[in-house]
Formats: sequence, C-alpha cells, structure tokens
Amino acid sequence: LGFSVQNGIICSLLRGGIAERGGVRVGHRIIEINGQSVVATRHEKIVSMLSNSVGELRMKTMPTQIYRLLTGQETPIYI
Repeated sequence: LGFSVQNGIICSLLRGGIAERGGVRVGHRIIEINGQSVVATRHEKIVSMLSNSVGELRMKTMPTQIYRLLTGQETPIYI
C-alpha cells in the first residue's frame, strides 16, 4: 500500500508511492476506509481492513491534531 499505520495514524510513507501521490501524509489519522468509519476501531481491525482490501482502496484521513480537537481530546490554545 505504500504506508505504515500505528493506532490509526500514518507513521511512514513510501517516498513517491501511490499513497503519497494520493495525498496521504505522515501524522494523519485514518478516519474512513472504503466508506466505513474507523474512528473507534482497534489497530488490528484497521490493518485487517487495509490488507484485505481488493481492487481500489478509498481512505479518508485528517491531520491528527485536528482529529484530537474535534473529538475533545485536546483543547485549543487561545492567545
């Protein structure tokens, strides 16, 4: 697939690979795979979904910091 994932977060990319060319970035959180939300999904299930995917893989990601703000895991700092 051209990337590695740990706990739903992209941790490495194959330089110039299809994932990188498609906009996947290190540090982004996977939020959807083939139309199915993986927000509260365990790492093992995410890996299984990715490795068992046949044909085209559709994946939505977002920067981890944005994800943490949206889910209330982090609070914004106002100046």
